[in-house]
Amino acid sequence: KSPHMMYGAVVKRNSEELFGRPASDIYTCSVMPCVKKRGESDHPVFTKDGVRDVDNVITTKDLGALLNKYHIDPRDLDPMPFDSPFQKEKDEHNDGLGSGAGQIFGATGGVMEASVRSVYELVTGAKLPRLDLMEVRGFDGLKETTVPLYSEETGKGLDVELRVAVINGLGQAKKLIQQMKDGEVEYDFVEVMACPGGCIGGGGQPKSDKETLAKRMEVLYKLDKNLPIRRSHENKTVKKLYDRVLGGKFGSEEAGRMLHVKPVYDEEERWV
Repeated sequence: KSPHMMYGAVVKRNSEELFGRPASDIYTCSVMPCVKKRGESDHPVFTKDGVRDVDNVITTKDLGALLNKYHIDPRDLDPMPFDSPFQKEKDEHNDGLGSGAGQIFGATGGVMEASVRSVYELVTGAKLPRLDLMEVRGFDGLKETTVPLYSEETGKGLDVELRVAVINGLGQAKKLIQQMKDGEVEYDFVEVMACPGGCIGGGGQPKSDKETLAKRMEVLYKLDKNLPIRRSHENKTVKKLYDRVLGGKFGSEEAGRMLHVKPVYDEEERWV
């Protein structure tokens, strides 16, 4: 599932355990840079016992319009920390901030980079020597690199080089798919983002040029670098979620049911 649908499922399907309230009492609304998230949340597969996992979706432009309508200037609001609804214990090192890996999901190459950080450590038992995977950053249509999955430090891992590719824009995706079908190239992991620059250039975002997109991307990478936790699997809130409602470990049956969904197609067999 996409991240916001995972969040909705965890909230609604564990509402009694997490909040002491029935799912029907909870209203979830996602604020998204992507206009397709509205249609996604409407699909019947994301409803259980008549209760939607995500009740509503608005875009970042919608949020801006609401702020303007009610004359709210965010610059005039008092700063406050993010809440951490799944983590009851106060932790000054993880006050709802999440991880740096989560921040860079919004940029092209970010999902790939965040995944590699965790995959390397889970396979080798060592931390990835270089967290900033510069080869998959930027606005090029195709970016590629390899990452060794063996650690000299621990003597563990696989004797392979993970071949990764990042696609920025659907035009380039079509070209790469044909090259893969023809046997011209081979990859183990391909990330595809349809919008220019990734989610920062989504259809629900204020219209912007490449210079503005570059500034947004720069902010995400600064947030990543400055957060105390930069790997997704080290997020303490996520760890507690696994302990409480997701089967206690990555890959559990509970996590599979809650966080994954089979491909969903419409009448014309197009991905929804």
